[in-house]
Amino acid sequence: MNITVQKYGGSSVENKEKLELICNKIIKEKNKNNNVVVVVSAQGKTTNNLISKAEDYTNFCLDKKDLDFLLATGEMQTASLLSLMLNSKGHKAVCLTGAQAGVITDSNFGNAKIIDVVPSNIISYIEENYIVIVTGFQGMDKLGNITTLGRGGSDLSAVALAGALKAKKCEIYSDIDGIYSADPKVIPNSKLLSDISFDEMLEAASAGAKVLHNRSVNLAKEYNIKILAKNTFRNSRGSKVQKNIKEDFSIHFITKKDDVSKICIVGPMMLSNREAISKIFKTANEENIEIYMISFSELAINIIVDTSKSKMFMEKLHNILIEEK
Repeated sequence: MNITVQKYGGSSVENKEKLELICNKIIKEKNKNNNVVVVVSAQGKTTNNLISKAEDYTNFCLDKKDLDFLLATGEMQTASLLSLMLNSKGHKAVCLTGAQAGVITDSNFGNAKIIDVVPSNIISYIEENYIVIVTGFQGMDKLGNITTLGRGGSDLSAVALAGALKAKKCEIYSDIDGIYSADPKVIPNSKLLSDISFDEMLEAASAGAKVLHNRSVNLAKEYNIKILAKNTFRNSRGSKVQKNIKEDFSIHFITKKDDVSKICIVGPMMLSNREAISKIFKTANEENIEIYMISFSELAINIIVDTSKSKMFMEKLHNILIEEK
């Protein structure tokens, strides 16, 4: 069906002027006789503002299911505004939630996993020549509950939809020109990479590179979906992320990850303590905590996690590994 999937991040959609620019890019792609499916994030810092608002309205721990219901409204606002603007310009457009787009997830609220994409509703609109605008970052579990996909969820939405729709390309737009050999804010003379393999991008994303989220790269690799990372506001050539087709011994990335903490668990025979290791990973999974690195010795297990979640994780581990003994 000659489908192009385009994803626009929060900085690309944060105001009317930027949405006007995006409208023009979408119309330009549509005029190439391509069907266009657009995945959008919430505008600017909307998601953070909604979290702050939720925290201000309650003194209790935030219920993850209710919070997902609230956070999903951010992307809905962007999708509806973009659809209204395109229709006002004489181009048929429709906005769909993740659920309406057929994104089915598990019930792990706040960090849901996509378990299926049923794109029949999108296809029906494409067949009627609509531009389809889909809310990124969200889906629906089997009970009909709204779920969110966690950090980088809009990238994941775009790649998943591109795979389900058998799109000819998946374009990820942000406010930078593509993928660099290092963070340009840290290394000003870093190089824009024209091509990068899935495996290299996956490793770099897991290690702190912020252009693409590692879950989206992993899904793209699994279904061999070529990603083109480009600048929303400039006509840069961008960077292609795709299957490696040649032997290459050159160095492509140097990256770092900020705001991480090390948790050290000390005890005898830790290297052989399978029960403790199992409890650590089970707790991380239950609390939606990503373990970036883990190392073992006979006396210690060292874990690297986000600083924002390190205190809570440490308390949980202390409870299950020491207090419950």
